[in-house]
Amino acid sequence: MAEKLDETPQEKPRAGKIWVLLVAVLILVVAGDITLRAVTYFRTTGSRGSAAGRATTADAAGEKSKKLEVKSTLSLDTFLVNLADKEDVRFVKAQFQLGMTEENEELAKNPVVLAATRDTIISLLSSKTSDQIMTPQGKDKLREEIRNRVNAILPKGKVSEVFIVDFVVQL
Repeated sequence: MAEKLDETPQEKPRAGKIWVLLVAVLILVVAGDITLRAVTYFRTTGSRGSAAGRATTADAAGEKSKKLEVKSTLSLDTFLVNLADKEDVRFVKAQFQLGMTEENEELAKNPVVLAATRDTIISLLSSKTSDQIMTPQGKDKLREEIRNRVNAILPKGKVSEVFIVDFVVQL
């Protein structure tokens, strides 16, 4: 009987330690989940507040209507271009599809228009640094600049959207 009494006190502290460990792990998991949700929330809304949320909704509606204007896409071959970084030699590999307001069968078959379009985009990409095009805002600005420059040279139809299909920057 003395043996049975000695076993019981040793098992209880061990079981208590397991429960403490399980509760600590559960608290860490819940805290991590709350932190992740908070970081995600503040990244999407930033410190702009509720007015920004309404502006974001309006921007999303504007983007949706812009994408509805796309009647066809013009797929461009992959671009491999040196960037304008001064401290290091860096390059970007990118592929774009242009969302056109009209059918593009004539444009896709016209080598002069395709060459001019590629030249315009290569000139634009080679003038950028990696810092300028790595951020989401930089990519949005790049889309806008491509759209404006290509629209300036197109004889017929307009680019309403620039889709980035592939995008790699060598660092």
